[in-house]
Amino acid sequence: MPWAGDARVADPAGRRHRRPATPEALIGSGEPARPGRFGGVSHPEPRRVLGWPVRTVVITAAAALVVLIVAIVVARWWRGTDAGASFLSAFPGEVEPAAGTPVGFPAWLNWSHGLNAFFLLFIVTSGLRIRAKQRPPAFWTRDPERFPKLKGKPGRLSIHVWWHLVVDSLFVLNGLVFVVLLFATGQWMRVVPLSWDVVPNALSAGVQYLSLDWPAHHGWTNYNSLQQLSYFATVFLAAPLALLTGLRLSPGWPASWKRATGILGDLFARRVHALVLWYFVAFTIVHVGLVMTTGALRNLNTMYAARDADDAVGLIVFVVSLLLVVGAWFLLGPGRVIAIAKRTGTVREMPAPKKP
Repeated sequence: MPWAGDARVADPAGRRHRRPATPEALIGSGEPARPGRFGGVSHPEPRRVLGWPVRTVVITAAAALVVLIVAIVVARWWRGTDAGASFLSAFPGEVEPAAGTPVGFPAWLNWSHGLNAFFLLFIVTSGLRIRAKQRPPAFWTRDPERFPKLKGKPGRLSIHVWWHLVVDSLFVLNGLVFVVLLFATGQWMRVVPLSWDVVPNALSAGVQYLSLDWPAHHGWTNYNSLQQLSYFATVFLAAPLALLTGLRLSPGWPASWKRATGILGDLFARRVHALVLWYFVAFTIVHVGLVMTTGALRNLNTMYAARDADDAVGLIVFVVSLLLVVGAWFLLGPGRVIAIAKRTGTVREMPAPKKP
């Protein structure tokens, strides 16, 4: 007997002989619609950008732009007040480096920086493909004959996940070498805050950036406090967090621990891992933008040629490295990645999806 007010079951017997309406008649859009769960019509999936609906991306971008404009207006107004001028005078935006802090950058740091940029490109792009949840072009399975010492039944991974893990491993290896050399050479003193004065000075630097009257940059000798905190957060917070959550999501995580919930749960790890990915994207965009707008030639010499100069040497090295990255991007397309994967396991390629 039908429930009162429920039109869906008002006449179940009559529906057996009723001719269903066509999808086009129901939605009137001209777009073919997919059948619903109970034979009805479901609306077409919304278009997505990087895994998010276009509507959400547009609204978020517009809101962020409005917030940025308001922050710029407030920062410029506050700098003109007596309180703002007094604060910026007391805290210019940087802390004097401690005695014994190295000056300049060694060549190993330049190399590590370049490799990080190279690996990060493939980590982010493969991560975005994973988030998009589209059918991968192939699946990889570990070959137990090639890796007999590895325990457990070989699991199947999408080629995007496999490539993500491979590049992640190289990124982590480079990071470990970087951290060891950072402490062995004293360069850690440049990125680790050694005084609480860094906090108000970081706020001062932030106000100067937002007011579009940027603080002086002389990274060869000293970072401003906001730079120092951002580099510290990237090296000692974001990178380890990406590693730990990545391990939780990896196939190497012990099977007996996969039922854990809370901060050890799968859902929490996925959310944090995605947030860290977007942190790296945002950090890279801001970092590159500031490099190019605060004395590009000197900054590129510092980062790519280990020189405190404003000539074109660093620019040339940067352009060459950029061409290598672009070349690697085209060289390491899906077909080449699949060929590399076949050397480490069994790869099952999927047929291309049929065009509607």
